[in-house]
Amino acid sequence: SKASLLLDLIQVSAPMPKLLMTVEDSFQIASRGLVVVPGPLAAGFAGPASLSVELRRPDGSKVHAPLLIEHQFQSPPSTERRWACVFAMLSKQDVPVGTEIWIEQS
Repeated sequence: SKASLLLDLIQVSAPMPKLLMTVEDSFQIASRGLVVVPGPLAAGFAGPASLSVELRRPDGSKVHAPLLIEHQFQSPPSTERRWACVFAMLSKQDVPVGTEIWIEQS
């Protein structure tokens, strides 16, 4: 049917979300916000960036929030270079361990 074909076309043209990371821990930093770890590998993601992401929490709830992807400064440097992921407006309670962070692919 035409309606079925139209739905198929919409699904094909809609951006597919991509899992950026699953939160294993987080750190609230007074002057910066909530840093979630581990950030994505630097080699696998083009940053720095400011993104709108969907948080899929372990309890099944979902929320959209802005995420900053920044250079991570660590001493001594890690063997795997990763991006720092910062939520300026969220707290540890908003992003529990196990939360998946999804980005829209264009």
